[in-house]
Amino acid sequence: MAVLPTVALVAGCSSGQQTQTAEMEAAINGTDGSIGAIDLENVYLHAEVADQPTPFYTDIRLAFTAVNTSQTGSDRLTGIASPAAESVQIEGPEPALELRPQTSLAAGEPIQNLDPSAAPDQPRTVTVTMKDPGASPGLTFPFDFTFEKAGTVQLQVPFDVWTPSESQPTERPLPPSVTP
Repeated sequence: MAVLPTVALVAGCSSGQQTQTAEMEAAINGTDGSIGAIDLENVYLHAEVADQPTPFYTDIRLAFTAVNTSQTGSDRLTGIASPAAESVQIEGPEPALELRPQTSLAAGEPIQNLDPSAAPDQPRTVTVTMKDPGASPGLTFPFDFTFEKAGTVQLQVPFDVWTPSESQPTERPLPPSVTP
């Protein structure tokens, strides 16, 4: 009879969670990371494939959303760099790189904001010139994001490619926002 209570106890530990979905992640292109009060979400490179006999990628851009989760402190994105890139250019006005408390800064699409009023401006464009013009889609490349107060975090950023006629990631559905 001592076996029966043990079986019930073990069976009760796994209730409410399905092993097939316990480790599932959101259906997004990129990677996530954080440093201090800054969360980086859906970070990825995207490009268009040029019509060449060998793969050549044009218009390479970095997409991400940076969210300041702090209740009181502002921060500022001061730079993005990668040993795999000749240059990384952040386009847009300098004041727009400030992250006030509970706001976000977006580059590329889709934009994932905590609150639409938190990032009322157009998203920034981050243009990347890779050292290897034949960089393959599906690979990841290290990118350093530097913030004035939080510091620097390095993420392994995936490279995504689509053809000009293919639907863009902006047409993929975003998860619904949660309201308390």
